[in-house]
Amino acid sequence: MKARVKNRLIGFVQIVFTACFIILNTSCGLDNIMYLYGPSVNAPPVYSASNTIPYTNRFFQFTTNPRDSSQGDFAVIGTDVYYKLYANLTTCANEYSALNTMANSESTKYNSASSLINSYKFQKLAIERTDGGRNDEAFIEHDGSLNTVTIRLTTYLQQPTSADFTAFVRFNDTAVGIPIRYYGNRYFDFKRHATNYNAPLPNTSSFEDDVSTNTSATESGKWYITLYAVTVGRDNAFTSMYSPIVHLGTLAIDANSYDN
Repeated sequence: MKARVKNRLIGFVQIVFTACFIILNTSCGLDNIMYLYGPSVNAPPVYSASNTIPYTNRFFQFTTNPRDSSQGDFAVIGTDVYYKLYANLTTCANEYSALNTMANSESTKYNSASSLINSYKFQKLAIERTDGGRNDEAFIEHDGSLNTVTIRLTTYLQQPTSADFTAFVRFNDTAVGIPIRYYGNRYFDFKRHATNYNAPLPNTSSFEDDVSTNTSATESGKWYITLYAVTVGRDNAFTSMYSPIVHLGTLAIDANSYDN
């Protein structure tokens, strides 16, 4: 008799415990996992020996995603752009292939940003803003709407007076500044490194974590650059969360020519 009562009591306690666990999980939001959709890109330019890309198409463009939204203690900060410079085109292509595989796999895509930043050592693209401001939080801050971002890294000197042929960053149709490397306000027009224009050749100055360690050049004076975009959010503990990375394209910068 006592054993029967004991078993009933144990069963009752187990039911109550299970019910409380379910209620607490639901009320505390433990089953509410945040995901970021991230930016999108259409037909990114990809340089190759057989596809050198006409200069009019040598720009990067993406759109932010209005489906990404701040909720509770989680805030969408904005979308960042990361880049890396390569002397060797094969190394550039191999790293793109590895990152592309990771970004397109359901099991690894939400870890792709961590690999981009920590393993492959991509650096944040910065903006020299025309209004004197800074983009410390994100390349483009989140405002909940769909924004089109266009980036041209270098200036085409045969058309120096045309706004379409100069280095620029545009948010929608508004020019906001010029793209610069992650450190020291350095431009990407590598041929033009006079004292009044800070664009030193890669591997000729300090703070060059944005340059691949493989310095075996595919073609003397030619540099290859790959860009990715990723949306970032942060919780109240300042823990960052990233969307899957999006490849914006790969272009060549020819330091042997002023038309680079």
